[in-house]
Amino acid sequence: MQHLPARRTRAGLGVVGAVLCSTLAALSLVGPPTASAATPVIVGVVGDAPSLAASSGASVAVHGYGQLTGSVPTGTMINMHSGVTWRTVSAATPGSAVYNDILRWATTLKARSGSTMLAFHHEPEASGNVGLGTSSEYAAAYRKVVSIFRGAGVTNVEFTWQMTSYAFTVSASDARSAAKWYPGDDVVTYVAADPYNFYTCGPGQGVWRELSQVTGPALTFAKAHGKKLVLGEFASQYDTASPTRRTAWLTAATAWMVANRDSIKAVFYYNLAHRSTCLFPLRTSGEFAAYAAMVRALG
Repeated sequence: MQHLPARRTRAGLGVVGAVLCSTLAALSLVGPPTASAATPVIVGVVGDAPSLAASSGASVAVHGYGQLTGSVPTGTMINMHSGVTWRTVSAATPGSAVYNDILRWATTLKARSGSTMLAFHHEPEASGNVGLGTSSEYAAAYRKVVSIFRGAGVTNVEFTWQMTSYAFTVSASDARSAAKWYPGDDVVTYVAADPYNFYTCGPGQGVWRELSQVTGPALTFAKAHGKKLVLGEFASQYDTASPTRRTAWLTAATAWMVANRDSIKAVFYYNLAHRSTCLFPLRTSGEFAAYAAMVRALG
């Protein structure tokens, strides 16, 4: 450490003072530091977007679903259901029907302006997809789709791997474990999960669960792979015994999303009827207001 001399001359003090004054003047021109802008999160809906937009007064993005053999849906996020076994997809060769359909999706999306989040066959580990193949076969099919898109020069598609939220909670030995179905960091732009507060519908056991409870493990997985999280679907059952309970659920969900916004890309509320006992669509003025507040808070 260099020690300062014990005595300073008048001239020396004058030089120091001049330097100090010029430094302070420069700082006054710079002004106080400004806070960085918050990371925007896309907020959207699965289902009737125009109706929810009208009821909430908020603009909403769309998550659309389509079949490989059908027309390519529009939306900020879209889903491609294979309709055939994953082994068939991974083995598709140029000129085959499956290959041509994948290529058609690729060229269609390539021609669209802006970027699209694309999920290949969401929730592959769910019971309804058992007959389509194994986890390794799914991963190979997913990678084949990406390779065809890349071979077609598509650069405006963000490949989104979408699982149930349950897949991120089971043990590593469970056949449904998310890690078994992961196709690789090099072909995944975003990790997506579908968290639900089922409560009394479907697989619900009468336990009310906040979004943070059912989504936490998926967020941990996404962070471990250096990816942002997408909620491809999320929703809460309506509690008929407590009409304001879901409004509070949405408000708490917004707070959790805001706290983790730097790690979240997009969220889509599942505003559709699912099973006769699952009352997912928003219905009250309080719920519409809470949804609009979510859009404002994350935009």
